[in-house]
Amino acid sequence: MAPNGQVTNGRAVDNRGRSGPAWHTRGVPNPSPDVQLTMAELRAVARYAIACAEPVLVLYERACPQDPRPAAALEAARAFADGGHRARRQRSAATEAHRAGREAPTEAATYAAMAAGDAAAAAYLHPLAKATQVRHILGAAAHAARAAEVARGEDAVVAEYMLYGAARRADPLVRAVLHRYPRAPRGATRVAVLMARLDSLLRDPPPPPRVVDDRGPFFHGTRAALRPGDLLTPGRPTNYGSGKVSGHVYLTASLEGAPLAAALAVGEAPPRVYRVEPLGPIEDDPNVTDKRFPGNPTRSYRTRKPLRVVEEITGLAGPPPELVAKLRANAAELAELGIEAMDD
Repeated sequence: MAPNGQVTNGRAVDNRGRSGPAWHTRGVPNPSPDVQLTMAELRAVARYAIACAEPVLVLYERACPQDPRPAAALEAARAFADGGHRARRQRSAATEAHRAGREAPTEAATYAAMAAGDAAAAAYLHPLAKATQVRHILGAAAHAARAAEVARGEDAVVAEYMLYGAARRADPLVRAVLHRYPRAPRGATRVAVLMARLDSLLRDPPPPPRVVDDRGPFFHGTRAALRPGDLLTPGRPTNYGSGKVSGHVYLTASLEGAPLAAALAVGEAPPRVYRVEPLGPIEDDPNVTDKRFPGNPTRSYRTRKPLRVVEEITGLAGPPPELVAKLRANAAELAELGIEAMDD
């Protein structure tokens, strides 16, 4: 008898002590697992896969509004993640969602359906230390990233944002399960590349921030009315609509970029630009550095320390309204896919 909730030797004992068949190869139970998994861990993996796949379901439903198969796969995955039996429902739903992907009229819809199918299949993560098993953990996220990338015109930066979001969603339990398996297998397909990239984001320490030696002057765009000597500090809701608390304060050494940042900030007050003094080290803003603008020619930075307001800069020309509208619409489309600014 396996410990309660542990998957072992071809049998699974759930958190209520009920057992059932686990995985078989040609009808023969796996003789001895290489990896120990509890039912709680399997459910955590399923929840993670659902969270990664769900934002791109809209891409399938727009292309195939009458086809419920990918949505049904997410519901089957959710039923297991919420404490239900792991049964034929998850297997069948995964198969049907993958079939829907193969039949989809657009490439973005194909990958969105595959992400949903992978979420349903996550319940059947095998306790075998093989690299191919990593797809049960990361496959939904990789397919979702590919779906968003294709939907945004093969924009690799969008895929990177999706992977960043997927890495943030992985809680310690999911990360612990992943570390019991070999690294994701290398492959020539774009999905394989994305899966390997996410695997690296979850396993490897991030590179240290580049030391910034820009001497400024520095500016900050906002709609807040500030006075000289005021401090802008981290730990406040972001200036751009998501309501998420930001761990940084952002600044730029570009007097052209600051008015655009101010115009994009939420609120009804007029846009304002301030010259600011950072009170600690600054680093490249990862939302532009090596993403849209490799090498950071926009001189966009962030800091975990306060910025002191020196003075308000007046008389600056604002950006064209059509540019602001375009950027706002673009941000809304990205938010619909679950994409947020990088702010770790």
